Amino acid sequence: MNNKQNNSNSLSSKWGDNSLKLGWVAIPSALIFLQAELRISPVGMNVLLNLILHWWTQESKPHPSQDAMAARMGISKRTIQREIAHMVKLGVLKKHPTGIRHPQYRGRNIYDLSPLIKMLNDLSPALVYSLKKHKHHETTQEQEQEQN
Repeated sequence: MNNKQNNSNSLSSKWGDNSLKLGWVAIPSALIFLQAELRISPVGMNVLLNLILHWWTQESKPHPSQDAMAARMGISKRTIQREIAHMVKLGVLKKHPTGIRHPQYRGRNIYDLSPLIKMLNDLSPALVYSLKKHKHHETTQEQEQEQN
């Protein structure tokens, strides 16, 4: 890739410098493609994005406050709690409560995304195969239409 292509594909050129001042979050595309299959609701996806926003290193576990997530999303804390409970029931994530006197977490839940990671890694090969098969089918149809 030449330098001009690198610049046009950079985050800064896509989003602008000001929007990136707080940082950015990387998520695997498989999470978006598999949202319905994993039965993650739109609100649940937004909760996951908020959890991922707070997942800074592989070793650490995210622990944002439910109040902060609710405020960012413009919904109630109770809705956040219901979505988290639903995703725990689905096996998408694990929730570990802490005590209010914990020096670091101060009563916030600690969230473990490893079940989601395992699901994405298990389901992604079939997804890739399906998308390639679909793309091949579309390409074949386009070629047939061009010949007619």
